[in-house]
Amino acid sequence: MKNHTRNIFTAALLSGVFSLGADAQVSYLGRIEWQAEPVEIVTESSGRGGSRAAELRLRLDWKELPEVSAQHSAEILPVLESADGSQSWSFSPIYVDGRTRAKAVDRMSVLSGIERPEGSIVLRPGKKDESGTIDYCARVPYSPDMLDGRIMLYETVTGCAGCLEGRDTLEFGKALPRYIPDWAVSASPAGGPKQRELRQRADLKFIVNLHDIRPDYADNAAVLDKVMNSIRIASDTSIFTVRAIRFIGYASPDGPEAFNRRLAGNRAASLADYVMKADESIPDSLFTVESVGEDWEGLFAAVDADPQISGNALLAEVRANLTEDNWHDSEWRIKSDSGLYDYMRDNILPPLRRTEYAIDYDIRKFTAEEAAELWEEHPEWLSVDEFKAAAQLHGKNSPEYLEILTAAVEAYPDDCAALNNAAAALLEAGRADEAAALLEDADDPLLMNTLGVILASDGEYERAAELFRDSAGAGSEEAAHNLEELEKVMFQL
Repeated sequence: MKNHTRNIFTAALLSGVFSLGADAQVSYLGRIEWQAEPVEIVTESSGRGGSRAAELRLRLDWKELPEVSAQHSAEILPVLESADGSQSWSFSPIYVDGRTRAKAVDRMSVLSGIERPEGSIVLRPGKKDESGTIDYCARVPYSPDMLDGRIMLYETVTGCAGCLEGRDTLEFGKALPRYIPDWAVSASPAGGPKQRELRQRADLKFIVNLHDIRPDYADNAAVLDKVMNSIRIASDTSIFTVRAIRFIGYASPDGPEAFNRRLAGNRAASLADYVMKADESIPDSLFTVESVGEDWEGLFAAVDADPQISGNALLAEVRANLTEDNWHDSEWRIKSDSGLYDYMRDNILPPLRRTEYAIDYDIRKFTAEEAAELWEEHPEWLSVDEFKAAAQLHGKNSPEYLEILTAAVEAYPDDCAALNNAAAALLEAGRADEAAALLEDADDPLLMNTLGVILASDGEYERAAELFRDSAGAGSEEAAHNLEELEKVMFQL
């Protein structure tokens, strides 16, 4: 914090800096060369909570300057004034005595014991053995209200019998500038390949215990149209590259497990065969078929969502003891309660007998110009990086900038880069509360650092310090830097 550049005030420079009051007749401020170091905050006692003081250092040089009038005594009082001028703190005064006046002061001190204030400096230019240069150092108790203040020198010149001979004022300049921290917001990580998975149910209807697909049975035609439409969209090579098309068969936990697994697999294979024949342009190598078999996980999820049987003690017991080795016994345990089983047979088990299809695909990269056209209509096609590129294309001062970065968070609510980009933009826009709310539950080191910057900027220093420490402990160099910056800020408070 210390700036070692000295402010040098000479008589030649002072003509435009200080003004003489209307009643002023005499002034010695301009006859002294003043050199000042920046006011510093110093700790006067060790340990946590040690008292602090504002320290003022001056160097006074009157060598070869005109001698003080013999009857004059000048009191020069250095004062630190708050930025708004409502408060002031006085340092030890500086006295400049003429020859005759100096004798009177000394005589009064001997006769009455009245001394000038402790810490005062007395200059007597007329003395032949008096040094021409004096170093001045004085302290007053520190207050944060001093920040961004200024140092003033107030001079009162008196003559014989204490009569007023003149007043003068010199503004030395700013004091204790408030520390402006250089917060470091971590750069958002670059995104990886735009890999996607489209997973859908194919709610085909099958004849009991059979696996062949009958397009004219129930509403199978509509289901098959939906499947083929999804695959046709994903096959648009101008946008997508399909990596795999997977068909997964599920069975309900009802009946022999081996039979259920085989039936689920055969039904998934039937759907794969139908798609391959319906669109021969798709390479066979992209197709895979698998069978999950009995879907116990899906069963319990459905139970939890059904208020009629959610919390059933028997089902809770079965869930707690379920292993892959006791599926058969668990099924019969449920069937032991005929009323419960009848309800599940009609409402829970049928939807578990299903075939799902998943299309694994990549989306090509888009230019910033393309992304700027797509972010509203097809946000699901863009990566976080492309959202950012589109926002930057519009520029930070545009209304679209924040809209696009916010849309990225809506598309990727758990993505670290999307959250960080939006929070940083909100902070820059002066919307710190919204930025903090966006990251409130963040546990990623990068986001904790950004949240720390937001809170520190809003004066929540303790919470910010905790976040910086946690983030720095996880390896964030930016957080370690910010912790040092925060300590400098808090030292002044």
